Amino acid sequence: MVSVAVGMTLLLFVLLLAGMPVAFTMLTTGALGLYLTGGIYPLIGVIKTAPYEHVTSYTLSTLPMFVLMAEFLTAGRFTRDLFAASHKWLGHMRGGIAYAAVAGGVMLSAVSGSSTAAAGTLAAAAHPEMRRYGYNDSFSTGALAVIGTLAIMIPPSIGLVLFGVFTETSVGALLMAGLLPGALTAASYALTIAFIVRRNPDAAPTAAEPVSMRERIFGLKTVWPILLLMGSMIAAIYSGAITPTEVGAVGALAALVIAIVMRRMGWSDFLHALSAATRNSAMILAIIACSAVFGIFLTLTGVTQNLLMAIQAADVPPFVVLLCVLLMLLVLGFFLDQLAILVLTLPLTFPLLAGLGYEPVWLGILFVKAAEIGLITPPMGINVFVVASTTKVTVGKVFRGVWPFVLVELIVLALLIAFPAISLWLPGRM
Repeated sequence: MVSVAVGMTLLLFVLLLAGMPVAFTMLTTGALGLYLTGGIYPLIGVIKTAPYEHVTSYTLSTLPMFVLMAEFLTAGRFTRDLFAASHKWLGHMRGGIAYAAVAGGVMLSAVSGSSTAAAGTLAAAAHPEMRRYGYNDSFSTGALAVIGTLAIMIPPSIGLVLFGVFTETSVGALLMAGLLPGALTAASYALTIAFIVRRNPDAAPTAAEPVSMRERIFGLKTVWPILLLMGSMIAAIYSGAITPTEVGAVGALAALVIAIVMRRMGWSDFLHALSAATRNSAMILAIIACSAVFGIFLTLTGVTQNLLMAIQAADVPPFVVLLCVLLMLLVLGFFLDQLAILVLTLPLTFPLLAGLGYEPVWLGILFVKAAEIGLITPPMGINVFVVASTTKVTVGKVFRGVWPFVLVELIVLALLIAFPAISLWLPGRM
């Protein structure tokens, strides 16, 4: 059975590299594996029940709600306002637009949950200003691609929600656990920008004129409702007053009300937001449903149990196993997007690491951080391609600007491994 598991896993990667959608790839290889290991009747039984049971989870309903909230805010043009407000406060410094992009990226992440959406929004809003003030294209686009990755860590994070659903870990604890690592990551980006600008002033050769305090405060008039919504959601999850699932629904309703009351959403905008949220949610739920088939196939082969027993028999230190798993996630990030990485690896790696005694919430942060790094590494680097497409800058230039940030990301990952309290302090006080 182990040989069948290895064969199906290899076939899965071949189909992915050939361009087959992730959901159908997992369904095809999982179904074929079930047939080879158990015959037609187990296959029929799993196909009839497992996908449906996986997507009817009450906890999972938080995911489309967060997606809907983000679409309402995007339709109301609030995401652009978040960056514009940050620009007014920070744009006058050398490299100030890049700092403003970090601040805007943090706020976007708190209302988006999608890294690619955040990167695209930032690129469209910030890059024209960066080009106008003479920023180096490689530096500016590389920074924007990296800053977009904050959305996968700062709540509401789709990656953390998926991890919680797949591993039956508290989604609320995971979302709170992402706050400090997200803040640490944002601070590391700001320090990297400061280092680059100090070492190479031509990367950001001019500074914009300072904006008056009156204009800065006036620029917050369309942003403060979103900041209030963001703070209220985090406070509600932290206090336990509302479950993460309910917070998603309340957040989506609040975003709709804010957009309508402020007259920033018409009927066509509303329909477009519903359509986009439906498409994105259907894609994610299809991946989850089909991954159930592949996950059950791996369970039936006993690969996880055999691997765990082999590690115990070989007396390999658990820390070495953790580093090997994280290295595998980083390598997979060269070729796959973050959702595919989590869906493919969790059925095998999470039981293995949990069996070695690691804290599930901490593992969730490490897994999502490793997947986050994959968003900006070649050859896939989805955020890089999104920014390149939006800004019309070549992919090669964007990748050149990304490398200093990749190094800093690896340092942050090492800090999260060395000091679990960074991830576990807030959830421990909920």
